[in-house]
Amino acid sequence: MGSLISHHSYQPAVGKLEEKEMKVNQMISELMKISAGGSPRSFGDHLEIVVLDEAEIEMLAEEMFQLSDELNEEIYSEEGEDIESSNHVILIGLKDHTPLGMDCRACGFDSCDDLAKAEENEDIFQGPNCIFRLLDLGTALGNALNTAEMFKLDHDISIRGGLAAKHLGLIDTRVCLAVKASVAAEKYHYTP
Repeated sequence: MGSLISHHSYQPAVGKLEEKEMKVNQMISELMKISAGGSPRSFGDHLEIVVLDEAEIEMLAEEMFQLSDELNEEIYSEEGEDIESSNHVILIGLKDHTPLGMDCRACGFDSCDDLAKAEENEDIFQGPNCIFRLLDLGTALGNALNTAEMFKLDHDISIRGGLAAKHLGLIDTRVCLAVKASVAAEKYHYTP
């Protein structure tokens, strides 16, 4: 009678494994987007959330390398390398919006009407912005990062990645930050 136990371990074809990993990565990116999009908000929806594909991630990294050269700032190149090696890049931005209407003065203006009438500026990002809308952006970023954490991914926020994405036209928002996440390069082990 033959043995029911195989002496050969199952090894999936490399192509099928890569295909499954790609599908899992796409699913995690979509879950991060859903998590960010489902975050609690002040009245209205003023966020735009974009999941970048592999080609767009490469374009964004290349833009950051070019900005590093143009601006003579090495940090753009360093963050570009991080983005280039990321499995997931999600852009979360604040669209044009009206102030919440609370006259809280946290934006620096005496009233929401004064904020709405204020002169626009765009040194780095467009402003001024309602503080409550910016808090909505922060909550969405936190939710996306929390989802990455649930899947034990290395994750970070890139301000410069958001700037480069706006510069490239990957997103059209007043403020944008890039959430980058990837499978941990180093595995942590217990030491005896």
